[in-house]
Amino acid sequence: MIDTQDTLYRDLEAVRQIPIVPTMLEVICQITGMGFAAIARVTEDRWLACSVRDEVQFGLEEGGELEIKTTLCNEIRDSRQPIIIDNVSEDPVYNNHHTPITYGLQSYISLPIILQDGTFFGTLCAIDSKPALVNNTKVIGTFKMFAELLSFHLQSLVLLERSQSAHLELQDKNRALASANFDLDSFVYTASHDLKSPVSNIEGLIEALSEAVTKEELDRDEINQIAGYMKSSLKRFATTINDLTTIVEIDKTSGDEAPEPIDIYEMVETVKQDLDNLLVESDAQIKVISEERLFTGFSRKNFKSILNNLFSNAIKYRSPDRPPLVIVKLEKVADKTHLLIEDNGLGIPSDKQESVFTMFKRFHDHVEGSGIGLYIVKRMVDNVKGKIHVNSTLNQGTTFTIIF
Repeated sequence: MIDTQDTLYRDLEAVRQIPIVPTMLEVICQITGMGFAAIARVTEDRWLACSVRDEVQFGLEEGGELEIKTTLCNEIRDSRQPIIIDNVSEDPVYNNHHTPITYGLQSYISLPIILQDGTFFGTLCAIDSKPALVNNTKVIGTFKMFAELLSFHLQSLVLLERSQSAHLELQDKNRALASANFDLDSFVYTASHDLKSPVSNIEGLIEALSEAVTKEELDRDEINQIAGYMKSSLKRFATTINDLTTIVEIDKTSGDEAPEPIDIYEMVETVKQDLDNLLVESDAQIKVISEERLFTGFSRKNFKSILNNLFSNAIKYRSPDRPPLVIVKLEKVADKTHLLIEDNGLGIPSDKQESVFTMFKRFHDHVEGSGIGLYIVKRMVDNVKGKIHVNSTLNQGTTFTIIF
């Protein structure tokens, strides 16, 4: 019996879904007087019985196979022409053919099943160990009609499957579009809000600076103070613009970033070098605890960005009571890779954890930042069809788990 993982199992299932097949094979046996009829899936190297009516104990069941070279269907696949034999012993072409000799056949009829797109599917055939009058218009016409019906049904199932697949794909695209529209609305709203604040500050500071320089006696301390505020506002403005550009670039280049083999130990060391000043300033440690070393799932560029954001967050939101410690773990679970980033920082309130990946969302105001780092991480994980979860305890620490 054919295995469900077999490449031809799908074709067998397609024939099973055609309700008229049992009746069709019964009629064939009646009008021919032959004891065995079948629908066969025939390829270059295989002959598979998709449906069988066996009244003579030929011994072949649905899902059974014959060696392709021993069958006449192999020749029909090449010629796409029917083979019809009333009496093998009297037939000048087939009386010494290996197929009738191998299977003890005296009568045989087989017509090709050609799908409407021109694809050869297999044959509709009947056999018997005794002669039968099958080479006549009634029998041949019936076989042709049944073969065309099978072709129509099989092609209809293909079209139905394609339609269902297209429908599911359309649903996925609609969901993605709805999500993109929501993200766009959120993007525009939050971006305009975050840009409006520094622009308003700069406008006010320019006005204050104008007033200061028109005074008869210039107050250099006041001017320097205003200039410092302006630099700070411009820095916030530039940071927001840079963050918005990063978001656009993630979605724009997501399809171009091919996964690469990555050494987790090597990549962590690279990111630690980039964050060297922050690590020294905070006395933070980042350790890798992993038996797994190599993995594939992200481009090196994106994975480096993910680690950079998660490490930076862990150190920025550190507890004042202890030096920051970040543990990186890489595990294989079934056929998935799990990356865990654990820290011993401030933690995130339980009622805020679901919102942690929201654009421009921040939960600790005493630390500078745009609130976009975790949003960027999630977008990168989403783009490789992965998942990211957060588990955090206030004043104890946070664990981010990425599954891909």
